[in-house]
Amino acid sequence: MTTLSRKLTALAGAVLIAMAAGAAHAEQWVLKYGHVGPVTSDDQVPGEFLKSFLEARSQGQIKVEIYPAAQLGNFRDLIEQIQLNTLELTHTTVGGIASFVPELQVTDIPYMMRDDMVVEKIAQSSFMDKVRETVLEKTGNVRLVAVGNTGRWRSFFTKDKLIKTAADLNGIKMRTINSPLQIEFVRFLGGNPTPVAWGEVYTSLQTGVIEGTKNAATDIVPTNMHEVVKNVTIDEHAYLFAFWWMSDAWLQQLPPHLQDLVVDGVQQASMIQSDWNKEYESRSLAEFQAAGGTVYVPTAEEKATFLPARDAMKVWFTEKYGTEWLTLFEKAVADAEAAVKADQDRIIGR
Repeated sequence: MTTLSRKLTALAGAVLIAMAAGAAHAEQWVLKYGHVGPVTSDDQVPGEFLKSFLEARSQGQIKVEIYPAAQLGNFRDLIEQIQLNTLELTHTTVGGIASFVPELQVTDIPYMMRDDMVVEKIAQSSFMDKVRETVLEKTGNVRLVAVGNTGRWRSFFTKDKLIKTAADLNGIKMRTINSPLQIEFVRFLGGNPTPVAWGEVYTSLQTGVIEGTKNAATDIVPTNMHEVVKNVTIDEHAYLFAFWWMSDAWLQQLPPHLQDLVVDGVQQASMIQSDWNKEYESRSLAEFQAAGGTVYVPTAEEKATFLPARDAMKVWFTEKYGTEWLTLFEKAVADAEAAVKADQDRIIGR
């Protein structure tokens, strides 16, 4: 082989190596994010952040596609697609995962968590590690990668009667989701639990099929239900955790540095959604009041009248699912409360 031939061969080899390296760098993974909310909802906000974050920081190796408004189905459909590795990412309420792991309804027991500081500690606790391990084991592919909020706290909205104590709920036709725990909760308080599909709530309020609904201002104002309901009692009986589920098979096939980037991005997206909901709730409550609505926060004595429902729902839960998950959740709550107190003591200097 002549000197020229050797040089040409070496050059060709170098070109092939460079082309292979370039192809490897340009390899693209698609992350499809499906959610049930409209494009104007809090579900869309984190998706748009995630798209910008991952596509830029992966140098184009990861492409994010967003499928809003239940285009890919309801909560159960979305989780089943994660399980089958045909969808990469979604998030649901506890109701969305309860059909797979019903024990997670423990997080829906009313009045277990007192405020945002406590729930945000729980979201980062070992309790959620247990949730991750259990769901992954039961489904085979659904991995919990972040926990945030999707809709704030649930409180009582009513058309006519202002609810101040549990006794005021007596006989009220209160809309619930079709959840045994939620139905039993309202019934224990003396209300008349009435499951109604979300798309029928406005008309049901207008026609008197229901006289109130368990929701947040972030649900009521955007749907113009404040034209019908005129009172809200901020009892905050339930917090809507957002559980972010990812296909484990998809995550594991990424290079380690991209695995870290994806988890970082989803956790940040979760925090963005939670913070957006806090701000949006304050605006929604202001708009509710401006439209003539009454916002009422029960006194400590009035709030105490609701608390027997918490103990009753604990009994209901343990009769169905045993004590393991309730014990774990009660410990998570106690640990979170202690951590919040320690934080406050440090800041105040107590």
